Order: sequence, then C-alpha cells, then structure tokens
Amino acid sequence: MFRKLIFVAVALLIGATGAFPQSGEWATQYVTLDDGTFGTGYNTPSVALVGQNDFVALVNRVVSESDIFGPSVSNYLVGYMDADSTSGRVADQPYQPQDQIEVWASGLDQVLFSGAWQIAGGANNYAYVANNDELHNILVFELTPTGVVSTDFRMETGTENIFAIDVSSSGTVYVVDHEGTSGKTDEVKIFAGIDVSGTTWGQFGGHNDTPIATIDLPPGTYRGVAANSDGSAVFVSSSSAKKIFKFVGDPVNGYAEDTNFSAEISMEDIYVDEDGLDVGVPTFLGLAYLDSPPILFAAVDSFLCRGTALETGCAGYTTGRIFVMDPQTGVSGDTIDIAMWNFDNNGSFTDASNKGRTGGFTSVMDVDLDPNEPAVYTQTFYGWAVEKWLFDGDLGTIVSVEPIPDVRPEAFALNQNYPNPFNPSTTIEFQVEQTGLVTLTVFNMLGQKVTTLVNENLNAGAYKVTFDASHLPSGIFFYSLDSGTFRETRKMVFLK
Repeated sequence: MFRKLIFVAVALLIGATGAFPQSGEWATQYVTLDDGTFGTGYNTPSVALVGQNDFVALVNRVVSESDIFGPSVSNYLVGYMDADSTSGRVADQPYQPQDQIEVWASGLDQVLFSGAWQIAGGANNYAYVANNDELHNILVFELTPTGVVSTDFRMETGTENIFAIDVSSSGTVYVVDHEGTSGKTDEVKIFAGIDVSGTTWGQFGGHNDTPIATIDLPPGTYRGVAANSDGSAVFVSSSSAKKIFKFVGDPVNGYAEDTNFSAEISMEDIYVDEDGLDVGVPTFLGLAYLDSPPILFAAVDSFLCRGTALETGCAGYTTGRIFVMDPQTGVSGDTIDIAMWNFDNNGSFTDASNKGRTGGFTSVMDVDLDPNEPAVYTQTFYGWAVEKWLFDGDLGTIVSVEPIPDVRPEAFALNQNYPNPFNPSTTIEFQVEQTGLVTLTVFNMLGQKVTTLVNENLNAGAYKVTFDASHLPSGIFFYSLDSGTFRETRKMVFLK
C-alpha cells in the first residue's frame, strides 16, 4: 500500500537526472540503536564526524515544530567513539530527558543551547554548533573518551538566526543565516579557523572576529552549506526554492554564483497517496563535500514531516534520501535511498526492528563524510539514531566523466551518441586533444539549455558520459562540445 506513493509530474530536475536512480551498492554498516543504553534519547537532526566511527550527535526536541527556534524540551550533544550499532557512546545519557539543555562554558563565560539544529566536525575532535542564543554563537566542543566537553572557543555571528554550518578540511568555518532577505548581503559568513593567527575564537572578551568573507543569498530559507578544502567552491541549499546554489571565488576576491551548476527540484513535485492526497514535499537540506573524488552529497527530505500519508496526511517517512552529485554540473549520478532501504528490509517505513541495520522513521536532515573510508554518516530525526553508509564500489565512477583507456587522440572529436534513438539514457563519447576546460551541453529544439553534462578541466584523452533523459519529453535534442576554439554539435533522438 505504501509503495503506491508516486510523484506528481516526473520532471524532478537534479541536473540531468530524472527519477531517483539507485545503484544497489549503498548499504548501512550500522545504525545506532534507539534505546536507553546506546541511543541519543530524542529527536536527532544532525551529526558531526570527527574520526572513523567517532562522531557527535545533536539532539533537539522543540516544544512546537511550527516554531523551530522557539523553546526546546531538550537540546544537547551525545558523543560516540569507536561506534557501532550497540556500543561507543562515551557517557551515560538519560532516555527521553526532559529539560536537558546543553551549556557551553569557559571559566565564567557560559552560553546556553538555544535552537541549535546543525553541527559540523573539525580537526582535534572538535564539533562546531550553530547556536541561536542572543549573539548567535558558533560554539566549539571536544569529543573525549568521557564525554563531549566545552573548549575555550566560540564565535559571535550577529543578530540573525543561523541554521547551516560547515568546517572545511582546512579549518575555515562557514555559517548561514536561516533566512535570506533583500535587506542584507551577508547571509553566508566565512570565518578564519581556530588555529589562524590573530583570531579571537579563544580570547576572553573577544569571540567577535569580522568574517574574512561573506556571500549574498537571494531571499529564502537555507538549511545546508558545504565547501571544498581550499574554499574556492561553496554550496548552499535553499529549502524554500528547492535548489542548491554554487559560488566560486575566494575570501580575498569574493564570490560569484556559478551559473553552470544546476541542481533544482521542481516546485511541482510532490508525493501523493493512492487517494490523490498531496503529502510530502521533499527539498534540499544538509550538504557535505568530498574533495577526492569530488562529490557533493545532499540530504533530501520533507522537513519536519512525520509518518506516512495514511497515518498523518504527511509522507515524511517515504521521502528521505541522499543525492550523490557532480559538484561541477549538479548532475545526480546516484542516490542513497534510505526510505526504500528501510521498507525493503522491514516491509514498512515505520519499523526499525531490523536492529542495527535500519533506523526506520526516515527523516534525513543532515549528512557528513569520512573521506578516508569513504563513508557517509547521516541521521533519522524521528528515529532517534545515527546511520553509517558505505558504497561497495568506486565512488569516482558515480558522477564523473569516465576516461576511455588506451586512446591517444590526435584531434578534438565529438562522436555520435549510442544508442540513437534512445530510451531513457544514452552514452556520448568525445576526445580531447590537449588539457583545458571542456564543456558538454545538451539543448532542446528551441536552443534552450537542458543540462551541462561536463564543465571541468580535462587532460588530453578520450572520455564518455551518460545522459539520462527520463525526466524529459520525447523529442530531438542537440549536444555540443566546447574546448578552446573547438566546437562541434550533434543531434540525438529520445523516444519513450
């Protein structure tokens, strides 16, 4: 019955992809049990990884989900070291604690948790919390074998409610206002890292650095941010516009939007149940960036939407997944379909009886990464658990243009796609004579850009890329290869 949930209008646009692809090669290594011994104890919106199987979970149970920055029943941190499904929690934690509110403290300096929704992991076992006290501090804690403890570090961000936070591998801290407006130009604030000389992160009477850079966002609601290691690319997810913005530049010269990147969920796409009731509106939430191979991970779910259609009129438990995206183009090459994983393993979207492998009650709000395994860490807000996911294969083949070995091109060339006509996907091969920026773009009959399949610097060689048109109507399309002075266009036919 629940499997009959479908999309209205299958034109869900995530770069060039259509309906959610599923590789079949993603699986949980473990899910922390929701119990009094090892669980987080309450709603869990975010997780911050600090080392392999070492992480901090954030708990936030608000009094009213219509006022997410209002009073919380509980708002605190839970630490895990060398975790699996049944071990690793570093301190005793009451189950369903009432009025447990975390306090950051350094000497006489104290800040109470207030409306904290997202955390990020950094070096030295540090977890950075986007807090909404009066000064909207970034609060820094350390994961230790005996608990999650305050450091001396915090940073005031201003008067606006903050939601999303990221710490790049170089230590730079990115924090995003929850609401963007036309009356301000600094929705994204970028702070120099704790170890940078001259910062006041740990200075009594300080904690008030001027951001090293800011980024202006359009009016809207924002719940995710991620940056690459050198800060040359910053990604911000807009939950209201259901899209991800990419900005390129640096803190010295500033940032500009990269309009070649396109990742957007159609505003018309909603889940409906078998009776035609509109339920569940998936959107972009937390983000995470992997430098090598370059991949953007995006949590996609219906924010604070519990149950299934027949239970509550909201299909939140059926919409949760993580997109695995090309950070150059926005193309989603794969999906970690958490909701369907739970259903396939338990026969229900609301059952977590498969202890240690499924979280149930899918409610994906955040994502974090271990670049060394690599592994994806996420959470289930209504399942009160943290999940670790592994990919059984080469991540480099998911979203990247694929080299064709043992071919030495003597000139630029764009080959005819195959098969042609095709349904729903086709392969395009091309050759690059010399290293440089290469773009491969698809257009419709009106000359309108459908998607950019490739937009990156490639070495001389032969390559192939897949174009998935399952979200498009049948028709004639054109694809063009550009590199330096070379440009060639060919025609292809999509027949459903």
